[in-house]
Amino acid sequence: MKRIKYTRRNLLIAGGGAAALAALGAGARLLLRKRYAPSPYDDLISRLDDRDADAQIGETVLAEVDDFDPQATADDLRARLAKQPLAAALAEDAAQNRLLEAGGWVLPETLGLLCALAAKAAA
Repeated sequence: MKRIKYTRRNLLIAGGGAAALAALGAGARLLLRKRYAPSPYDDLISRLDDRDADAQIGETVLAEVDDFDPQATADDLRARLAKQPLAAALAEDAAQNRLLEAGGWVLPETLGLLCALAAKAAA
């Protein structure tokens, strides 16, 4: 059996190759990521995991809300989320019974409103 000789040169080449592959993979993810038209609510919508699916939920929320004011909603959400992460805001909504019903689903108010903003941004 042939022994592999570990030299500084071989280790540097292997390490450089691994770093190049990692950089290539990260760059490919950035290039292949779906792009959206800019909206005034991107700072809020970026907190959502799947913008397209959340916009569909938002359409259902908007169908059940009579007087939706996107700017006032965005201002309110920015104030709520400036103090805490999204998960904490959702837990607080549930604890304080701030819930929305949309299409038979019961959602924390913050999530429903974020989804409605995503729907407005997609329109």
